[in-house]
Amino acid sequence: MRNTWVFPDQKILYTQLPKNACSSIKWMLAEVSGQDPQGFRRALSDEQSRRMLVHNRRLWKGVGRLSEMSPESRAEISQANGWFVFAVVRDPRLRAWSAWQSKFLVGDPVYVHRKFADAPWLPRVPKDAGDVLDDWRRFVDALAAGDGPVRDGHFRSQADRLSENQIPYDRIYEMRELSRMLEDLGAHLERRGQPHDLAMPRENDTPLAAGREVFDDGVLEQLETIYAGDFARFGHLWDLGPTLAKEISWDRAAMTDIGQRVAHNERIADLFSIGRRERSRRRDLEDALADRVAVGDAPAKDLVNELGRRVRGRVRGVVGRGRA
Repeated sequence: MRNTWVFPDQKILYTQLPKNACSSIKWMLAEVSGQDPQGFRRALSDEQSRRMLVHNRRLWKGVGRLSEMSPESRAEISQANGWFVFAVVRDPRLRAWSAWQSKFLVGDPVYVHRKFADAPWLPRVPKDAGDVLDDWRRFVDALAAGDGPVRDGHFRSQADRLSENQIPYDRIYEMRELSRMLEDLGAHLERRGQPHDLAMPRENDTPLAAGREVFDDGVLEQLETIYAGDFARFGHLWDLGPTLAKEISWDRAAMTDIGQRVAHNERIADLFSIGRRERSRRRDLEDALADRVAVGDAPAKDLVNELGRRVRGRVRGVVGRGRA
């Protein structure tokens, strides 16, 4: 239950399933719970944008997990006690396609340069649709083989991560029902005397729409096997027919866009690496002088403070140049 977000003041419990509008939902809940938007910008991170920092739990205030709560406190969370408990699910075939693009095809620094650096199935920068489809199929083969990415939250079974045997959901919405979810959440806040004008800005978009070719050559069957648990629980909600009825229409501009995103994310990875090295250097310098400070060496203490200021200024300068 580590993927739960508990908002005690608003009596809201949200179970996060990545790539199911979760960035948009979190920004909405950040506003509802009074989070400081500027606070999300203060972390040294290799996320693709400021907006993606909303996923960093350490930057949230007063929001916990069910897994951190006592059994007695968890037992109080229910519709009968005035809580709104929800999650959003999505066709796992389209979810996997979207997640692969946002995490691997465009070169997300967290995934391509850290979590899965040097994985043999990482995609190239595509020149045409054929490159995209070939690399996508190699990735699905890795999922089917039980390779690393299938254990990542973006690619794990949704049914497994919902913990329905432990969490008393008011409702589990399908992606097409987001407007209904907003209505229900708004009504819940109204009943609590905490009305909000709820809005969900589009976040973390993916460049290529799915078409029939994305699921050719056995890919469809592989995905349906990988996510058999999702289909057993929610399969009645999903119809891939409209997607399979259309051909892909990816043009040269789409490939150029992907290449630009990859280059952008490479530079973010560079700046993050520089920032980490500088922060590590500052810690090493402080540790090296700590003994002298401990015995009352005032000049050494002043030097520590000055070095800290200089390193922090250098990191801010590097990041500032990267944004420019």
